[in-house]
Amino acid sequence: MTRHDERGSATVWMVGVTVSAFSLVGLVLDGGAMLRARSDAFAIAGSAARVGAQQLDPDAAVEGLTVLDPIAAERAVEDYLAVSGVTGTVVVVDDAITVTVSSETELQMLRLVGGDTASFEASATAEAVKVEP
Repeated sequence: MTRHDERGSATVWMVGVTVSAFSLVGLVLDGGAMLRARSDAFAIAGSAARVGAQQLDPDAAVEGLTVLDPIAAERAVEDYLAVSGVTGTVVVVDDAITVTVSSETELQMLRLVGGDTASFEASATAEAVKVEP
């Protein structure tokens, strides 16, 4: 009966466990950061769309009509996005405004395997409506 040489087998096992542990930590940290950034992008898009939908045409408002002022709405959304630190596009059609936001988050642990940033795009639409008392 021959005895097998098992020297170094624990080292190989520990290297595998260490790489797996770092990968798991990277997925948890960076995965959480990506989910948070994606959620923030949707929140910013929704808020910006609501800000834009509040920009009514003053002449129509005096007459009791709900008509969106497209220029004021676009300007208000662009200001909101600038303050929020993201870029985006605004589309106004009739009394509806659609905002698409592009945001980016930096990765921490997954940077070791070649991922520097993750990009997200989120859209939201709001409509100017008249609420009856």
